[in-house]
Parts: sequence; structure tokens; C-alpha cells
Amino acid sequence: MSPPKRGDAPKGKPTPVRVTSVSTERTRRRVREVEQPIINITLQPDERRVFSVVEAAAVLGISRSKLYEFIAAGEIHSIRIGRLRKIPVAAIDEFITPPPRP
Repeated sequence: MSPPKRGDAPKGKPTPVRVTSVSTERTRRRVREVEQPIINITLQPDERRVFSVVEAAAVLGISRSKLYEFIAAGEIHSIRIGRLRKIPVAAIDEFITPPPRP
């Protein structure tokens, strides 16, 4: 009987395939770095006086479509600068401040 050639599968039970990684330690190190990231954040005050619709929606925690609904209903004030629609910071503050109780 001749020796089996490469690619020939023996008859009967399938042989298990063993996969070994050459860069196991490097992968472990990479996983540890992903699990415990080092985050450095520097906060700077935002001096803008107007936000885009997308930015204002993110500040309010709502969708862009919902913000456009509030604008159309007159619940939040917006301004037009050329073709752009902007939301003043004061309008956002006014929108989120509850009305005074009588």
C-alpha cells in the first residue's frame, strides 16, 4: 500500500484539525490592552453660541428628525444662516427649562 498523498482524506473517522498560533503572547498582550484602555481626556469649554441641528439633537439626547418636528411645531427656536439651520444655545436652554409654576 502506498503512503497517503497530501489532500487525501483517510476513510472512516475525520481527523481533528489543530490550529496553533505563532503570536499567542502578542495576541494576549493586545487583548489585555483592549480590556484595560488608558483614556486621557482634556475638557475645554465650548464657547459656541449656535449648534447645528445634529449637534443640538445630540445635546438634547433626541434624534435629528424629532428636533425638526420640535422646530416645525415652534417648540424650539432656530435661525437660518444661508442654507444652514442653526439652533442657538439660548433656545436649547429655554427648551429644557421647565415653565414656572403659578
